[in-house]
Amino acid sequence: MTDLNDVKKNLEDLSFEEQMQRLEEIVEILDDGEAALDEMLALYEEGMQRSQYCREYLEKAEQKVTLIQNS
Repeated sequence: MTDLNDVKKNLEDLSFEEQMQRLEEIVEILDDGEAALDEMLALYEEGMQRSQYCREYLEKAEQKVTLIQNS
């Protein structure tokens, strides 16, 4: 079962690509529908946290590109 404390601890330890890979794993597990409801809820919450992290990471990258283009 996913421990959300571990998720919070390693959110910034993983690269963007590793975050995306974990998100793909979560989607596969949720799509499979074989996990218990409690585990699926925990995975959904983990996926939402990783998704938010990735969205913020991309926004920062876009801001950097804009700054570079405008300098």
